[in-house]
Amino acid sequence: MKVAPQRRGTILHVTPHLGGGVGRVIANYLRRAEVLSDFQHEVLCLECANPRTQVSIAETPCHLMDGLGEDYPTILRALSSADIVLVHWWNHPLLYAFLVRAALPPCRILFWSHVAGVYPPFVFPSPLLRYPDIFVFTSPVSFSVPEVERLDAVAQQRLRVIWSTGGVNQYAEIQPKHHDTFNVGYIGTVDYSKLHPDFLQMSRDVRGRNTRFVVCGGGNEKALADELEQIGGDERFTFTGYVEDVDRYLELFDVFGYPLAPYHYGTCEQSLGESMACGIPPVVLANQSESFIVEDGVTGIVAANITGYTRALETLQENPDLRRELGANARWAANKRYCLDTMVENWEAVFREVLFVPKRSRRWPNNCSGGNISPARVFIESLGEHGSPFRDYLAAQSEGEKQAALERIECLYSSAPLWRAKTKGTASHYARFFPNDGALAVWDRMAAADAWQKKQVCSLGQDTTEQ
Repeated sequence: MKVAPQRRGTILHVTPHLGGGVGRVIANYLRRAEVLSDFQHEVLCLECANPRTQVSIAETPCHLMDGLGEDYPTILRALSSADIVLVHWWNHPLLYAFLVRAALPPCRILFWSHVAGVYPPFVFPSPLLRYPDIFVFTSPVSFSVPEVERLDAVAQQRLRVIWSTGGVNQYAEIQPKHHDTFNVGYIGTVDYSKLHPDFLQMSRDVRGRNTRFVVCGGGNEKALADELEQIGGDERFTFTGYVEDVDRYLELFDVFGYPLAPYHYGTCEQSLGESMACGIPPVVLANQSESFIVEDGVTGIVAANITGYTRALETLQENPDLRRELGANARWAANKRYCLDTMVENWEAVFREVLFVPKRSRRWPNNCSGGNISPARVFIESLGEHGSPFRDYLAAQSEGEKQAALERIECLYSSAPLWRAKTKGTASHYARFFPNDGALAVWDRMAAADAWQKKQVCSLGQDTTEQ
């Protein structure tokens, strides 16, 4: 008779939502944890889990509590009863509202950041870094963030890094299919909150009629296709929209073209790792996260700027032997870095460590009014030192002061398209969850004005044409 394994305790995973990338990471983690973990796992989702993730979690012994949102009594009871709470963190309105407003019962709590924390609105305010018992990054990139570097020695000792992955074993089995074109593939968020604003032009500049660009993913793919038509069109592009099964596209990719914006929020870049595991050589820009994943000239090409990106694609088109060499190296590196078992084992070590930490209650340090703190102020708390223009707007005593604050907010919005996204921790994201907050409504309307077209960069930002 099979005997169920003895468990040391319960891990409660708290996540804002369970969508594509993070949903796959958590669901696949739970599958392996069933075999490798000494703990029992439960998941509490604030917004919603998508149907695919619900099915994946249902295939494990894990219990999913979905759509709890602002049901604080239920959330607090779950936190109190768990041996360890693991918060999957990124800037999400429901998660930040809970952290800032609620007083937590005695618990052991860990944060795992699924974003780099380099650029706002995905940043690490000082209260956030000090809130949990241990703060875990998904990539070493986050150690270079100024807010992290300024931490005192005691707080620094509570930092860890565990690489995030949904596993790549299944992708390593994908074999290329014969085709007559040179296919440059992209899989991911199709929106300038992630993509480089010059993605279309740097791709169009690639010489060779035999080249094809296949863009897989949702977000703003229709707007991107419309923009392509406005600048002259290019029959070499295909926009697939969201794809449930990417295998049939990976089989046809010769190169993975992944030019992300310098201000993007990602860390481990699951689609990049999955394509590398297939033996597809990547071409990326020299952003911090990608430079950590791709070794230039060994596992792919790291282009210094947008011209270098275009030339790199041309070089790989002309040199199939180089493609094969880089692809073989990429396959080996990805299977080592994106190993699911390693991630589970690393978490086991952290869980065992934190079990020796006494449970304690906690409250957000700037919470002076408890649950009455307004959604606009919750949003400002999420931005840390980057929230000053919004803070000045709320504190304005005259129309002149208010207008000056609005001009600073507009300049901030113009520094990067990420600020105008409908999600991604922006004012528009918070306004969607808290539509009755007047200040958020004002900031949302500002972001909506010509959101797709506004790519100019003001003095608060940086030049996005060269890395």
